[in-house]
Amino acid sequence: MDQLPTLQQLEYLESGFEVSKILAHAGFSMEKPAFSITLGQIAEEIAHTLSDHGLPPDRLEEDFLIDLAQRIQKVLQNDDVLFWRNSARAYTTDQPTLMAFMSSPNEEDDEGSLTEQYENAIRLGDDGAYWPDGGASADLFDEF
Repeated sequence: MDQLPTLQQLEYLESGFEVSKILAHAGFSMEKPAFSITLGQIAEEIAHTLSDHGLPPDRLEEDFLIDLAQRIQKVLQNDDVLFWRNSARAYTTDQPTLMAFMSSPNEEDDEGSLTEQYENAIRLGDDGAYWPDGGASADLFDEF
């Protein structure tokens, strides 16, 4: 069952037609893009992403960077162009080749910060003071 358009949606349509008509009479083509993203901007975004991760471009093969720029160009044809920088960065950091360079040895430790704090407290012999009673793991018969 199709939903009927709301009054606001109808107002948007009517207003959109009027604005489009005015722009068309002024010589604007409604199919022409309002702005474009250059390959230079894509290259700059790739470079910023690599720099953010401490990875100089000369550690990567030229063919890889060329292919990456072309694939980002294709991704941007399907993505929201208003967030093109985020799309380019996300696509760049998701590449397995780059992930191998960007991963640090500390990323393998996925125990979390609380486990790390607990281990540090145990080493100092202060594990009783670090973990107060009354949390979700406290026994119902604990004395407070």
